[in-house]
Amino acid sequence: MKIDRLLLALVSLAAALVALAGGAASARAQVYVIESSVPDIKVGAQLAMADSLSIPAGAAIRAVLPSGKTQTVKGPYKGPVADLAKGQEINEGVVGWLKNIMQTGGATEATPGATRSAGAPARPRSMARFSWANVPTSIDGNVCVGKEAKLQLARAPVPVAQRVAVVDVDSAARAEVEWAVSGDLVAWPAGVAVRPGGTYYLLVEGRPRRQLKLEVLDTLPSEDDVLAELHKRGCRHQFEAFVREKLAAAKP
Repeated sequence: MKIDRLLLALVSLAAALVALAGGAASARAQVYVIESSVPDIKVGAQLAMADSLSIPAGAAIRAVLPSGKTQTVKGPYKGPVADLAKGQEINEGVVGWLKNIMQTGGATEATPGATRSAGAPARPRSMARFSWANVPTSIDGNVCVGKEAKLQLARAPVPVAQRVAVVDVDSAARAEVEWAVSGDLVAWPAGVAVRPGGTYYLLVEGRPRRQLKLEVLDTLPSEDDVLAELHKRGCRHQFEAFVREKLAAAKP
């Protein structure tokens, strides 16, 4: 009898843990709106799986699904938000990065149903534009670039930099380039090869040394797969630039 009771208790505990895990996953499984022409659904809205979605004819939203893919939903459409993400696994990494952007981008208090919104944050002057070719000189980390892209180094905004030295960590090849007074971009130096997976030091006078790794993409992802690809390759700077650009574009 004691053994039977013990087994029953273990089975009940296992069931409770499974239910708890499922509830936690459900709580994380939200859809984030990054473009919208529907008056009642603001850019930055976080739609829960239990919400109902109604899009009139001629309107549309573009949302990031829990899988990390983006999807455009055109009206007329009416149905539960859960239908958009049906059969897709949650990409915890993409969701985490996206949630962080929403929280730090000027989140507003929640409002009922499908109008819960993080709002579109004010665009800082120094906020980088999303690009597959521009390499920032003020960050550390991975940068995703297109294989055929003509790379350019983006000037650090404050203090205003005049020149930058690029050093290949493995080969020690070094070259220096200078920004024009009226420009914020300068071509990647010809004396330093662009290598897939290559690591580089960026040396700007008066600023900390930066270390970047170039993730060279043979083929650029489709628009719907941009965020998932950037996350997979660790290119967080561009991930944030892509999302913040969408949010800022909706600000009046």
